[in-house]
Amino acid sequence: MNHIRISKKQYDILRAHLFPGDGKEAVAIAVCGRLSNVDQHVLCVQQIMPVPHEACFERTPDKVSWPTNVINPLLEKATGMGWALIKFHSHPGYYEQFSAIDDYSDSQLFPSIHNCLNDGLPHASCIMLPDGRIFGRFFDEENRTSPVDLFAVMGSDLVFWHYGKQKQIREDLQIRNLQAFGKGTVAALSKLKIGVVGCSGTGSPTIEQLKRLGVGELILVDPDYVDFLNLNRIINSTLQDAENKIPKTTLMKRAIEETGFGTKVTCFEKSITDRDVVKKLAGCDVLFSCVDSVEARHMLNLISSFYLVPLFDMGIDIIADGKGGIETINGIVHYIQPGGSSLLSREQYTVEQLRSESIRRRDPEEVTRNQYLAAACESSPAVISINMQVAATAVNEFLARIHPYRNMKNEDVDAIAIMFNDGTAFPQSFKNPCPFFSKYTGQGDVEPLLNNPELSKNEIK
Repeated sequence: MNHIRISKKQYDILRAHLFPGDGKEAVAIAVCGRLSNVDQHVLCVQQIMPVPHEACFERTPDKVSWPTNVINPLLEKATGMGWALIKFHSHPGYYEQFSAIDDYSDSQLFPSIHNCLNDGLPHASCIMLPDGRIFGRFFDEENRTSPVDLFAVMGSDLVFWHYGKQKQIREDLQIRNLQAFGKGTVAALSKLKIGVVGCSGTGSPTIEQLKRLGVGELILVDPDYVDFLNLNRIINSTLQDAENKIPKTTLMKRAIEETGFGTKVTCFEKSITDRDVVKKLAGCDVLFSCVDSVEARHMLNLISSFYLVPLFDMGIDIIADGKGGIETINGIVHYIQPGGSSLLSREQYTVEQLRSESIRRRDPEEVTRNQYLAAACESSPAVISINMQVAATAVNEFLARIHPYRNMKNEDVDAIAIMFNDGTAFPQSFKNPCPFFSKYTGQGDVEPLLNNPELSKNEIK
């Protein structure tokens, strides 16, 4: 499967250049990071370099000729990094395929790129149509082509253009979803791969909703098993599951398959700090963070940035008074789009908390010596009704991004805060990009993975 992802910011730059309003073709080049998995190859756009209109030798409504030496700085940047180049150009006349001129141009360009970079990795050529839709093809080192199966724009709205084989939908199972969202959205959901990290408090009701919405594939991550403490909030769990210490992911997989919607499930009974887990989550189209760990949330934000994957994060704060009463109940759902603000810049955790959690996991002896660390990250009460409302808010946020239905614009909503004591919920906006995470946008596979030595190929476990 060949995928291309681009942030909304880079997409807007690209579209403005390719369609300047004169009805003539234009061209731009992108440098991209990569995700290379066994079953997919993803190009993640880092930077757009518009080829100046005035620098082109010829621009007409059905042809553009340009000096290819303008890509030399990008070739130098990509050398030794394993990065890819994408040639984008426009078809103002809505010609929805590669022309003979395009075929000849690409047959000259891509062998030169392969010879220069000499890493055996594919590059791509794409066409944008006047409505903004993009399609394309990959070129391997033998100059053989394969189509782009999915092109995704990751912004306040989530746009997915699928070009692969259509998946059959059982309309008798999806009739109510079809009535609410229409065939287009239901079909899109059936093709998406969604990662859910955490299968307990908010994770369980999130998974329950996603499977019944007909999501095509779920990647589930949780290292723990069902315990008696979890039975008050894990949907489909039983006393027998707790007695047998059934892994939470196994329970979720069982329930999904018994429902019968045909959702494919892959389970990882591992921590998110595992290299295989990171790579699999990076291949997802959307991520849901259902964890109470600072380290896990930080890792998910890194995956979102490096691989251009949108992230929905849930947080719940229940403060009991110790006398059977409750002082406050607050919930919040954050939407993180690559290149924008982060959970860190939104002050959802601190670097000190992150350091403390990492030490707790890797060095238990240090925790016993350090009372601050021993007291950090204590568990808090969890109640299924609260969890379910926050999880429903998160899933509705996701649906609003792929099928806008609310009165306000998605770009004005970066988080939804729920004040249970006051019976209110309201949107929040965080416009400033995160200086820490933004520098990793679209970097893709690097070594060590996510710039984390613990995820190195050579890490000794």
